[in-house]
Parts: sequence; C-alpha cells; structure tokens
Amino acid sequence: MVIDKKIEASVRSLLNAAVKSDESAFEDAARSLSDGESQTKALELAVAICLYVIFDTYDGKPTAGDVEEIAQAVVEMGSWATLTSQEVSKFLGSVLNGKALAEVFDPQSAFFLTFIITGSLLAASPKISKGEWWFNYLDRVEAAIETATSGK
Repeated sequence: MVIDKKIEASVRSLLNAAVKSDESAFEDAARSLSDGESQTKALELAVAICLYVIFDTYDGKPTAGDVEEIAQAVVEMGSWATLTSQEVSKFLGSVLNGKALAEVFDPQSAFFLTFIITGSLLAASPKISKGEWWFNYLDRVEAAIETATSGK
C-alpha cells in the first residue's frame, strides 16, 4: 500500500483528535475528507493501522478473550465517544476476519468506530517505549505497512 500523503495527513488528524478526545477537531478532520474516494482510502489506511497494531501487540491474531479485553479498554479510553464494548468487539471481529465494515455497520458508524478504535489502540500500545509519543509508533507502523504491501 502506497500511502497517499494527503490522506495520511487527514488520517493523522483524525487519530490525533481521537487520542485527545476532541470531538470538534475530529469533526473538522473528517470534513477534510470531502469525497467518497478520500473517505474510502482513509478508512483503508486506518483499518490497516488498526490491524498492524493488534497483530504487533499480540504477536498474531488475538484470542476472543483478548478481543473482549481490547473492547473494554477502548470503551474506557474513548468514553467521550460513547462506544459500547459490543460495538468495539463487533468491529474488531469484522476487521480481524476480513469482513467488510459496510456489511456490518452503516458508513458513518464504520468511519467513527475505525478512527476511535485505532486511535485508542495506538495511544495505549505496549510497543511504545517509555516517554515515546504514540505518533512515533504510528510512523513505524506506516513504514511497515508500506514495506509489507510493496513486496520490499
């Protein structure tokens, strides 16, 4: 996956707003993705980031129990977003099993869930060294995604 710099900037803004629990900034960043193609590319990148972080954290696919723990942690971290652990579990189950989000959620819910969950996972990742910022880990995640999908 070659990461489009414009899409990446919007994704980072959305993730930053999610991490900071800033609803206004989240809405502003979402508006930067003005067309369906941009929204789709942003979702694809955010889902790829989400999956990478989960697989990196668990050294592979997490168990059903792990998914429930992740869901509860995301709900606690993202309390401003009023997510339920069932929604988060359903989202994680979908992406971990390669199911299209459009089959499970309406477009607005899929968009919102993707960024809130991914932001939460990034911010709480045990792969972040003490004193390191989450976006430094995101740099490594994106580099790994580009490398893995380019065949290099």
